[in-house]
Amino acid sequence: MELLDRFTLWAVYIGTVVAVLLAAEIGFRIGMWAKRRDPASKKPGMAGAVFGGMFWLMAFLLAFCIGIVINQHNGRKAMVVTESNAVGTAYLRAGFLNESDQSLTRDLLKEYVDIRLAAAADPTLIDSTLSRSEEIHIQLWSQIEEMASQGQDSDLFALFVESVNEVIDVHSLRLAAIDQRLPRQLGVVLYAATILSFLLVGVASSADGERNMMAILLFALAFVAVFMIIVDLDRPQEGLLTVSQTALSDLLKQMSSVVP
Repeated sequence: MELLDRFTLWAVYIGTVVAVLLAAEIGFRIGMWAKRRDPASKKPGMAGAVFGGMFWLMAFLLAFCIGIVINQHNGRKAMVVTESNAVGTAYLRAGFLNESDQSLTRDLLKEYVDIRLAAAADPTLIDSTLSRSEEIHIQLWSQIEEMASQGQDSDLFALFVESVNEVIDVHSLRLAAIDQRLPRQLGVVLYAATILSFLLVGVASSADGERNMMAILLFALAFVAVFMIIVDLDRPQEGLLTVSQTALSDLLKQMSSVVP
C-alpha cells in the first residue's frame, strides 16, 4: 500500500468510500442501460452469480492480505523487544568497564534508546534518528577499538564487545522489518478488485430497477473499514494499529534507575 502513503488514513478511507459509491452508481447505470437496450432480457440470476463469486474472491484477497500485514506487524513488535534486550544487555555489561568508559557507554546507550522512542512517536524524525544511531554505533565501536589497543582482552570485555555488536546487528534487522510492506502489485490488485466489486453491486442492484442507497452506503462504510485495517497495519508508526514501543520505554526507565 505504498502508493497510498502520501495520504492520511482518514483521507484514504473517505476517498475509497467515495470511489466505491461512485463505482456502484456507474454499475447501476450500466445495468439500467443494458435493460433499456434489451427489455426482454431477464437474467438477474447471472448477475447474482457473478456478484457472489466476486465477493468470495474479495473475501479471500482480504484474508490473504490481512494475514501478510499481521505477520509483518508482529515481526516489527518482536524486533522492538529484541532491540530492547540487546541494548539492555550492553548497558549492563558496560559495568565491566572502568568508570570513565562505563559512563560514556551508558550515556550513549541512553541517548540511543531516547532518540529511537522519539522517532517512533514522530515519523518526521526518522532520518535524523537513523543518522544519529549510526554515529552512536561508530562511537561505541571506536571506544571498543581504543580499549582493545590499550590491552583490554579479558573474557568480561569480550562479553561487552559481543553485546555492542548485537546492538548494531539488531539495528539492521529492525530497519529490514520496517521496510517489509505489502507487495505493491498485491495492493493494486486488492484496490482494483474492491472498485470492481462495487461496480458489480451496482449492476446487481439494477435487476429490479431500484437501488437502496442507504444499504449500499452502510455496506461501503463497513467494507472499506476492513480494507483500512490492511492499510493501517501496513504503516508501522501511523494510525491506530502502531507498533508498541513499551519494551524500549521500560528499558529507558530501568536505565535511569541504574546508578553508573
